[in-house]
Amino acid sequence: MITKIFLLQLLLTFLIGSCWIYFTVLAGLRFGSKTGGFIGGLPSTALLSLFFIGFTQSPEIASSVTTVFPIAIAISSLFLVVFATIARRGFILALVLSLFSWFLLSSTIVLFRWENFILNLVIYAVVMLFSYMMLEKYLLIRSISIGKTGHPEKHLVIRSMFGGFIVMLTVLIAKTGGTVFGGIFAAFPAMFIATLTISYKAYGIEFSRAMTKPLMVTGMITVAVYAVALRYLYISSGLYFGTLLSICISAVSAYLTFRFLLPKLK
Repeated sequence: MITKIFLLQLLLTFLIGSCWIYFTVLAGLRFGSKTGGFIGGLPSTALLSLFFIGFTQSPEIASSVTTVFPIAIAISSLFLVVFATIARRGFILALVLSLFSWFLLSSTIVLFRWENFILNLVIYAVVMLFSYMMLEKYLLIRSISIGKTGHPEKHLVIRSMFGGFIVMLTVLIAKTGGTVFGGIFAAFPAMFIATLTISYKAYGIEFSRAMTKPLMVTGMITVAVYAVALRYLYISSGLYFGTLLSICISAVSAYLTFRFLLPKLK
């Protein structure tokens, strides 16, 4: 049931998502694709989706949503691989085929349920390694130090609002779709789509393509850590304290990723 409180939550999601995307792309302009991809890969959509599921339903339901979450994250990493593979043939084609592959693979979650959380984590780890090797060794994705654009920064505001709308829509579906669809759409690559689209419009296809690797590395690690922490902390610590602790744990993984892994990316 959509209440006034939930509509306010959606508005908040829109505002947070828009600001997050704006600073992600702005960071790419100022500091290069690594930093922009790092910010874009932080657990924004998952954080908002799972929190609002816990708030509007219960922390226990939000915790149960994370059962399929590792598989959903893994599929989002393959979304980036498909995009990077096809991007030079055209941005629209790459985005459409990436989304098609995401929906196709996500349908397996609905069909097979994937109810074993530990097995899901193992599959997630294997897919993460595969995705990284594809971007690093086969597709030879390389970082770009500084984005070059003729677009004024004020244009990013409108594009970021579009991205915020995508994030808001994802949260809506995650809230209303039940535990399986909630888990799937909490990992929907809304932030990836918005970041890649805005980066392409502002800086061109090569910069957008260069964002895929830091987006994948940061997103696969920090979002997974956040979801695993939340799975247990929502039960033991409640919604608010569980969210705070999960953010802190994910922040540690984000720092370690930024400090030790991203500098090693080519």
